[in-house]
Amino acid sequence: MLLLGSFLYIEGAMVSAEKNLEIEIKLELGSFTNYLKLIGFLGAIDREEHHVNGFFDSEDRQLAEAGWVLRIRAENDRGLVTLKSHATRRGAAMVRKEIEEEIRRPLAMEVVNLHLDVLSLAAAPIQFVRGEFPDITLARLVRFNNTRQKKQFRIGDYEYTLEIDKTEFSDGSVDYELEVELQDTSRIEIVEDGLRKLFSSLGILYARQDKSKYERALTRANLV
Repeated sequence: MLLLGSFLYIEGAMVSAEKNLEIEIKLELGSFTNYLKLIGFLGAIDREEHHVNGFFDSEDRQLAEAGWVLRIRAENDRGLVTLKSHATRRGAAMVRKEIEEEIRRPLAMEVVNLHLDVLSLAAAPIQFVRGEFPDITLARLVRFNNTRQKKQFRIGDYEYTLEIDKTEFSDGSVDYELEVELQDTSRIEIVEDGLRKLFSSLGILYARQDKSKYERALTRANLV
């Protein structure tokens, strides 16, 4: 299991890394008041999701040193195993390589609750980790909950899914943010301009969120 140029090599299969990118604009909302302003303006939400997140690495942070983050997430009716690279910035968007596979929600909860070893999962991200780090032992570093409100929103000629997050960390602190995922990098500037106009109309300061939830969770848990 190797990274070969623009390809991921997993269990005998070559997968284009360019097709496995997460391209996201992430914006701070700053306060509960701004969170309510945005929710109120958007009106009836299309979907609400509740996420339980666990992030795993070795005690000496082998995954982080190699540029990876491993997350197990339990959503409303499914689980996700996700391996992400560290982010690079392209204009307003954060771009990461991503390997992700869906699993059953109860299985994800067993792993997040430490009732099952994360390395026992038969999922592509775990296969990659086992191949690249054959002697690794993983522990859960942080766990936190997130409530996500989803709403379709038109910018120009395209519909985008706005994801409005309320994240509750282990120290009791809460962050509010907006995330918009894009299919490619060609419309980043257009989407950013539309979001700037939306925030300006609501009196919300336009501020990029440069740190992932995981990075902030580590800081709140005094693990950095």
